[in-house]
Amino acid sequence: MKDKDKKLKTKYNVETGFFEDGLPYARIGNKPNILVNIEALSFKHEPPSGMALKQFVKSARTFTEEYTVYLIGRKQNLPENYLFDKMAEDYAQMIRKEFQRGVDVMGVSTGGQIAHYLAADHPDTVRKLVIISAAYRLSERGVEIEKKSAEYFKQGKYGKSFATILDLIFSSRITRSIAKFCTRLLGKRVIGKVVYPNDFLNEVRADREMNFKDRLGEIKAPTLVMSGDLDIGYPAEDVRITAEGIPNAELILYEGYGHGLVMKNPKQMGKDILEFLKAP
Repeated sequence: MKDKDKKLKTKYNVETGFFEDGLPYARIGNKPNILVNIEALSFKHEPPSGMALKQFVKSARTFTEEYTVYLIGRKQNLPENYLFDKMAEDYAQMIRKEFQRGVDVMGVSTGGQIAHYLAADHPDTVRKLVIISAAYRLSERGVEIEKKSAEYFKQGKYGKSFATILDLIFSSRITRSIAKFCTRLLGKRVIGKVVYPNDFLNEVRADREMNFKDRLGEIKAPTLVMSGDLDIGYPAEDVRITAEGIPNAELILYEGYGHGLVMKNPKQMGKDILEFLKAP
């Protein structure tokens, strides 16, 4: 365990590890209500550490007066063709085993994409659903970016792969340029050793191939769809279509925000999410 992680875990009583079925997690809080956050796109399927763990604690503390909050990733060493429907089944089995009831679920970006399948295919596991910076499909521009990132990743150029993904996250050209420069230099070090490159490649393939438009009506859980109106990967029009296609959905579009909505506007988002989850 890294010293910085140990201090953080001790200060906020955070636990990390793997569930029995292999899903990695971080947990904070001690309330009976459960909020499961399906992790966004990840290069490695392991419990969060370092900056990722700090970001989880920062965002999750908004909810800990009401919830025990889990950030849950995907299994390691996924076989080829292990797409979002199968990943969602893993989450469903874990929820049934660990919590024995439906829980509140939110997912950001790729996590939001997987959440579509979880709510539609396994309705008993989802009480309320929050889809953040995601939609029924990835945009054509998003597909191009993820294809390019995947090619770099296959070549072991992890810094370039990471930097390419930033084209989706930052809407500001200046911020994006600075972030990409730093990531090209340090990205490989930040990502570290990649034991199972197929895990990231499976995720971006699933994202590129997803089109859930004709199945949106199968999501029966009360749903909150949230996104920035400048999101490149999930444009506002596709987000609106997503919310309109889910029978019991609300939509919040935040003006002036891109795909990095969660990092840029956490206080307002946290307030809006809690208001939705606590409503009758």
